[in-house]
Amino acid sequence: MKKQIGWKKDKQEETKTLSLVNKEDVVQTDYLTLFEGVTIFFHQYNFGKFESPLKVVAGSLRLDYCYAGHVDYGIADKQNVFFEPGFLKLDWREKQNMRYFFPSHQYSGVTIIINTKAKEETLMQMTGEKFNLNTISDNYRKNRDHVFLKTDFIERLFEDLRTPALKRSITYLRLKVAELLIYLSSKTIAKNNCPKGIISVGILDKIRRLRQYLDQNFTKQLSLETLSHKFEISTTSMKKGYRDFYGASIHAYLREKRIEKACELLKETNFYVARIANEVGYTNPSKFAAMFKKKMMMTPTKYRSLHRY
Repeated sequence: MKKQIGWKKDKQEETKTLSLVNKEDVVQTDYLTLFEGVTIFFHQYNFGKFESPLKVVAGSLRLDYCYAGHVDYGIADKQNVFFEPGFLKLDWREKQNMRYFFPSHQYSGVTIIINTKAKEETLMQMTGEKFNLNTISDNYRKNRDHVFLKTDFIERLFEDLRTPALKRSITYLRLKVAELLIYLSSKTIAKNNCPKGIISVGILDKIRRLRQYLDQNFTKQLSLETLSHKFEISTTSMKKGYRDFYGASIHAYLREKRIEKACELLKETNFYVARIANEVGYTNPSKFAAMFKKKMMMTPTKYRSLHRY
């Protein structure tokens, strides 16, 4: 008997199981109903692609957060977009994507779906105040069917959701989802964090490849002009696109990566500070030491003495 492609539900337990039937593969996904119309799913996949048209109730809000791996998927006009760790996707589309690709053959993440069955009274019960989904839609949608957000608050909140002892506590999950909804309903927060404009798919692909290149080459001397030439994008579009999507400048990200690597070397090696500076891409040890102190609030030597053992 040919297996049906789609979603099947097993309602035997409080923590229910969603069976993703993908041709010959069946992947189990845990989910819990927090309130009527509010459901949370925990994903852990180890395969290369998933093909199925997924639908949600019209008027629903789907929130996806990626922990590990990344997803490529298609949207209208055969354009591809991608989804990376640390991002929250707000999605109002009724019909979801036909094909999902997992280049690293693994994906870990969370999905929260709030549909029209979530009455205003339910959302008020969750948040403790007058609330409806139109509030979030007004803040973020702006003629777009889906929006990507990346903030420190969102990263911390979803890391909290991974707490093993509390991951299956409905009371705890209700509180965290309510916290997220209150955060997303703030007009001030939305104004500060909502993408300033729509980034074209072509530029997004280049920005993504640029990010991967930075991850692999952050210890090298990289100028904006060199990167612009390498990825065939104007310096202005590259800087704006990177900041709009990742929420920080290219230089800021390079500093983060270099300081992170320097901390690792200070703890795990006996290299002189000057050598570590060179190892992470600084030709001037004094400049490295000043940057390290500004970021870590202590000198490299002090950091080593505190964290070495």
